[in-house]
Amino acid sequence: MKSAFIFVSCLLLQSFSFATPPLTHLEGLDLVNNKSLKVDVASSNKGTVLVFLSAKCPCSASHEDLLNKLSTEFKEFSFVGIHSNADESIKDSSVHFESAHLNFPILQDNKSTWANHLGALKTPHAFVLNSKGEILYQGGVTDSHVGPSSKRQFLKEVLDDIQNGKTPRIKEGRALGCFIQREE
Repeated sequence: MKSAFIFVSCLLLQSFSFATPPLTHLEGLDLVNNKSLKVDVASSNKGTVLVFLSAKCPCSASHEDLLNKLSTEFKEFSFVGIHSNADESIKDSSVHFESAHLNFPILQDNKSTWANHLGALKTPHAFVLNSKGEILYQGGVTDSHVGPSSKRQFLKEVLDDIQNGKTPRIKEGRALGCFIQREE
């Protein structure tokens, strides 16, 4: 009887959804141009794409060209990279992201504040937010550790759907890559 009660209690707890509070703005150092930047999520036309990236993770680097292409193709969305890895220096990360020639800013996430808030686990890990800061999609950019070898481009599918006035066909995709190293 006691084990049945515990089993039912666990099932009930699993059914509750703990929603992440909306993220309305981001503010911090842009590692590409070394200037302070504030991003207002509500100002984006179609939505904001946040992608957690790493300066030394090969999985993250393999998606940079695809992310550049998507940011050019989907101009109605604001793209922002976020660097949360505590084991990567700001100087080395700035050098990497400058040489990557990304079409969007890379904000330094001190103490992994945004990674913790959104639950980002790996790089790359993408989040698509609506103008209210609510998460429409979270997960991998693609279904592969290596962007060019992917069979499915999760982020592109989601952006296509939103751009065409549809609800995204997927809400979550498995993020594959290197774990975000947080401060201890």
